[in-house]
Amino acid sequence: MKGDTLTLIVILGVVSIVGMFVYYYFAQKEETRVEYSFIPSIPKYSDIILSPISSRPGELPTKYLDLDKEDYFGFRYSIKSSFMEMTNARICPSLSYTTQQGEIKVINGECQEIILSPNEEKIGDINISLLDKKEEIKNSTKIFAVINITYSSSLRGLCDLYIESGYPSCTVSRNPEMKIAPTLSPNPIKLERDGSFSIDLEVYRYGEDLIIHNIEAKPLETKVIRRLRDKKIEEIITIDSKCELEKEIVIRKPQDNLRVCTLPQPKIKVKEEIGNNTTLQYFQLNCDSEASKKLKLCEILEKEKRTEVLKKLPIFLNVSFSTSKSYSYRLFLSP
Repeated sequence: MKGDTLTLIVILGVVSIVGMFVYYYFAQKEETRVEYSFIPSIPKYSDIILSPISSRPGELPTKYLDLDKEDYFGFRYSIKSSFMEMTNARICPSLSYTTQQGEIKVINGECQEIILSPNEEKIGDINISLLDKKEEIKNSTKIFAVINITYSSSLRGLCDLYIESGYPSCTVSRNPEMKIAPTLSPNPIKLERDGSFSIDLEVYRYGEDLIIHNIEAKPLETKVIRRLRDKKIEEIITIDSKCELEKEIVIRKPQDNLRVCTLPQPKIKVKEEIGNNTTLQYFQLNCDSEASKKLKLCEILEKEKRTEVLKKLPIFLNVSFSTSKSYSYRLFLSP
């Protein structure tokens, strides 16, 4: 009996020790995840295109008005967006004609609102009523169908902010109505000398109307995320400030320069969360100092041979704008 009791005590002791070991092992186990910056797609060219559906692309299905048979002028169309963001478009058709006295008159059709996803194409119909103007149009000298499209979307850009040395460059998209040319200054940035840098934007206007609604610039971050029991630690290569110019700017000149913002130099931010308490520390963007060498980020970058992320920081730009473009087609009366 005593032997059974002793055996039971020994077994319980072993189970207790094993349980404590398993608990200690899993409670103390560290989970580490690395998130390298994702480079978004920057198309060279983005546009919104209207195509009358006809046997010859870019032309109307017919150039003739038969006022004896028809009370309206109409045709089908397709509209397609090659922007990377959602595009809102408003299509407003009209018919203009010049009277014998040289007066230009306009018959407006009904406007249509269209929302286009990236690379989406939609098909619709345009109809312009001619009921009350047939006789005047018959005596006119020139007739045009005009399609005005007002649209809003975004153009993208990506610039590398070099650290200490490098060859700065930017990749930007454009379209027939505008082009953007970002500038980072200074670039490269010297960590021991430059406490901040500026983002400027040169805007080239090609169309008639161009309004900038919002300019956003943000760093593409590299993160090391660590979890240990009730503690979470994030080590982030970032710029600890927000850059957004959110106001309506009408671009009137063919070329205009905008100061978007001034930002502090990039750093390594260490964010530690324990329960409801959060602490922040900042380190210079290199792994040379004794303090930064203790960072998990520096250890992983060295181990994975990814130290190039310490030499430049990608800055992603998104410029929201609205503009308009017009299509004009000469029409003739049926013989």
